Amino acid sequence: MKNFTLFIATLFVAGSSIAQVQVNNDAFIYSKGTDIFITKGLVLRDAPSAPGASDGSAFYLREGAIQTGVNAGKGNGNIAHLIQGDPALIDISDPIGNNGGNGTLSVFQEGVANNFTYNYWSSPVSESGAGSNAGFKNTQMYFPLLMENFPFETDFVIDAEPAFIFDTSVRDGRTDNQEYTNNTTQTGPTIVNQPLRIASRWLYSYNSVGDGAGNGGTQGYFGWQSFAPSAATVLPGYGFTMKGVILDSGVNLETSSLGQGQRYDFRGIPNNGDIEVGVAQGDFSLIGNPYPSALDLKDFLFDNPEITPEIYFWDSQSTTHLLIEYEGGYGVYTPGAMGIEGDDGEFVPATFIKYDENGVPISGSEDDVTGGPSFPVGAGTTRRYAPVGQGFMIVRDNDVTGNPFAVGSKGTATFSNSQRDLVKENNSNSFFKAAPGSGSDQSTNANTTFVRPKIIINTFINKSYNRQMILSFGEGATLGYDWGLEGSNNANRVNTDIYMPLENNEYVIQSVPFSKNETAVPVAFKTANNSATFQIRVATAINFDTEKVLIHDKQTNTYHDILNDSYTITTEKGLVDDRYEIVFEEKSTLSNGDEILTSNAFNIFQNNERSLLTILNPASKEVSNISVFDLAGRLVAQQSPKEANQEFTFNTTSYSTGIYIVKVATRNDEEMAQKVIISN
Repeated sequence: MKNFTLFIATLFVAGSSIAQVQVNNDAFIYSKGTDIFITKGLVLRDAPSAPGASDGSAFYLREGAIQTGVNAGKGNGNIAHLIQGDPALIDISDPIGNNGGNGTLSVFQEGVANNFTYNYWSSPVSESGAGSNAGFKNTQMYFPLLMENFPFETDFVIDAEPAFIFDTSVRDGRTDNQEYTNNTTQTGPTIVNQPLRIASRWLYSYNSVGDGAGNGGTQGYFGWQSFAPSAATVLPGYGFTMKGVILDSGVNLETSSLGQGQRYDFRGIPNNGDIEVGVAQGDFSLIGNPYPSALDLKDFLFDNPEITPEIYFWDSQSTTHLLIEYEGGYGVYTPGAMGIEGDDGEFVPATFIKYDENGVPISGSEDDVTGGPSFPVGAGTTRRYAPVGQGFMIVRDNDVTGNPFAVGSKGTATFSNSQRDLVKENNSNSFFKAAPGSGSDQSTNANTTFVRPKIIINTFINKSYNRQMILSFGEGATLGYDWGLEGSNNANRVNTDIYMPLENNEYVIQSVPFSKNETAVPVAFKTANNSATFQIRVATAINFDTEKVLIHDKQTNTYHDILNDSYTITTEKGLVDDRYEIVFEEKSTLSNGDEILTSNAFNIFQNNERSLLTILNPASKEVSNISVFDLAGRLVAQQSPKEANQEFTFNTTSYSTGIYIVKVATRNDEEMAQKVIISN
């Protein structure tokens, strides 16, 4: 029978402090809902008699936190960040990572993925008995078992069995199927009818530098390396892809507001200390949180300034295994300003999810979304804290105009204990579901004191998909590129798109200094096919009080409200990057609601009875161009006169009824623009 070395729960104690911990023989520690401080190392000495067996030396971490070392709270003596509620183990005192033994740390995590969709994972444990930070094998994934006298949903269960790893010929994973000998009384030995079955066909890693099962210099799609063989190892700090299971029924299928997914029991020796990963110049690597505790991505990025200060989270909603029909994309996180601890940074989700102009998911378009948010766009969420098991992409100095998988020189980034934090997992800070019993918002955990003023802009493109952008203001922002404040669309480009151009790159997160009368932020539109529509609207303003947010059409010198209404721009094939900008005040005031003047030398009027538009030029100015636009900014008609005539006319018989803008320009750079109403 197992020996209780230590049983700690919120019912008995709010926190415990212990010296060095060594678990021997058939003993174990179980922790749920409390914080434990271990002033020295953790050794789990003895192996179980069989994989998943409940003998041997074990530590079952369910809720709460375990922190090793005299320096609590990121190694600075400050424990203000320690939050109860989710599994976490932090070993601050042992920077070289000497946790050890042949025993087992057991930690739960739930994916949100069906059998067609991926989550990106990173293991919090290494193989037992292989040494410190030795790496993770797919045989270390287990599923929890029913236990007599312990309701399954309480997380008091400690027994588990290894997942069965299908060979690569099988496409679909399946959840476990188990029951009690007597289901009515929930008594008797557990009967496992079917184990958790993982489809190894979809287990892959992407390591662009070639070390530790890297891609060996192969770029792009063919650079992904299989993690299917049982002997294959993913080194600590690197991530891997795994599809979920068929979501039929089972005790280990967990449901949250993000969807449903399988519970996995990661078992091994906890990773600890400095962990180095690599990323090639101009390339990506799939990495992830290597620890059994939350990781502060802001600290990680600021500790590694040689990589691009952006984290990419995968999000998908596929209903097929056919690559050509996959739906998905990458959301991007930026860390915010250096030196402002309360600045959690910004996050923009992937573009494939469809939303209406108010930022609410269109009914049906968010179905089966995995690994990503199904909350309304504009909720102001960040991804500062990566939970246990979370995988993500990084890039190093990527040239956004080139191939994002170009092979280049090796670069490194380092995870360290100082980046670890004790923050409760929930739907707003994680791409995994909230742990049972947790439901507080991230803002209650992070002691956030700084909220950067911002507007969140949604653009509904071709009535098909949404591109979200964040424009923020305030501390640390300049008119140029600001490290940590700008986020590109580098990993999530679509052929027809909107972005904010800056220094020849494409950004979906930008921060600028604010002046009501002077701030002007260019926006660019690229169109892959013959034409495209972009319906633009501010979804929300956060800590930013403004009466106006306008799209300024510099060609027609017109302004369009996107704070209280949406504005639709229609473009032709190609790139428009110098015509439109976001402003907060009109530069000119219409004299009578109809005219925008830098010259009063022309008289423009429409005769609807004759379907004739007339421009009178009594002073015989040398006119260089006359253009007629509709309110969507589309060019309807144009003349480039060669002579200084006193009258110019346009036949408007074919024009649709509506308001048009007539713009006249002279060779001396005088301009006049006037609205006319055409009714046929």
